[in-house]
Amino acid sequence: MAADISKDAPPAGLIEAQRLAIRIAEAIAADARPGETEIEVRDRADRYVREFGGTALWTPTTIGFGIGTLSCFPTDRPSTRQLWNLDLGIIDIHPITKDGWWGDCTRTFQRGDNVAQRKALETVEAIHEAVLASVRPGMRACDLFAVFKARLQQTPYLLLDRLSNIGHSLSAHSSYDAGYIDEWNETPMTGAWAIEPFIGNHLYGVKKEDVVWFGPTACTLVR
Repeated sequence: MAADISKDAPPAGLIEAQRLAIRIAEAIAADARPGETEIEVRDRADRYVREFGGTALWTPTTIGFGIGTLSCFPTDRPSTRQLWNLDLGIIDIHPITKDGWWGDCTRTFQRGDNVAQRKALETVEAIHEAVLASVRPGMRACDLFAVFKARLQQTPYLLLDRLSNIGHSLSAHSSYDAGYIDEWNETPMTGAWAIEPFIGNHLYGVKKEDVVWFGPTACTLVR
């Protein structure tokens, strides 16, 4: 079940999977409550996968609160760390649909009114929008990373991704096949790519992720 990269329109299966991922991530961002642990919220997110129509996960759900937002990686295990009432949280969810398509979405959410946290969240959202606005058919992954890097350098934040990238390729039943969106990958971007800038400081991280379909003559944000 390979995606047809010769078409400008994203496959229906990809749209379904990504809408599922967004729905779950945004539901968790809305309903995570102060006092809940990372494990409790992870378990609810995983239940949502099936309750909302998915069948499984292609990589484990990542949940982080407070200092737990400094890392967002598939090997990170949610802990008994609680969400505080002045805190940031991250969810990264990876559902599989009944037809076998993969979705991938990250959302960062804030509880309380800490000004510094809000500024960090506003910054990653602005960078994310700037990167999405710059996508072009056939552009190289390294060129998209350059857009991110130029915007990041205008802020006080650092790139927190453990592998120094802002995303990766995504297909119907696999990921990373065409590599990462980093400064070394000269691969022209075709098909689906997850775009996920992850920035922060020594206290917390903020991240936002969406999927873009790179067709021959047009790019589409899948939502």
